[in-house]
Amino acid sequence: MPLKIELKPHESIIIGDSLITNDGDRTRFYIEGNVPILREKFILREKEADTPSKRVYFIVQQMYLSRTPEKLHKIYLEYVRDLQKAAPSLIPYISMVNESIINADYYNAIKNAGVLVKKEDEFFGKALRGEK
Repeated sequence: MPLKIELKPHESIIIGDSLITNDGDRTRFYIEGNVPILREKFILREKEADTPSKRVYFIVQQMYLSRTPEKLHKIYLEYVRDLQKAAPSLIPYISMVNESIINADYYNAIKNAGVLVKKEDEFFGKALRGEK
């Protein structure tokens, strides 16, 4: 059964190795096959990875999109070690991401990394943004 995708005007999606951006009209299309797909709400661009958890999210996203995700594991582990040292309170959320990666379930790892980013913001958001 094909996956039905509807894109809002100017919304983007990644399908395989390609970033696709819709024009000014709403669009619907169907995808058949087994390729990684990321809707815009899940896409984090490298320049937006400006916190430790967002860097973890970004590298997990790259793993999901990669044909050889294991090549990115070393970078992921470096980011995770740094994050665990800086914010031990986030370890339970990091563990969820780790488990998904160990099981090669990179899509679920992205979802768990999204939870990690939200928790980082809840716990440290004002400090990370330089607010009091």
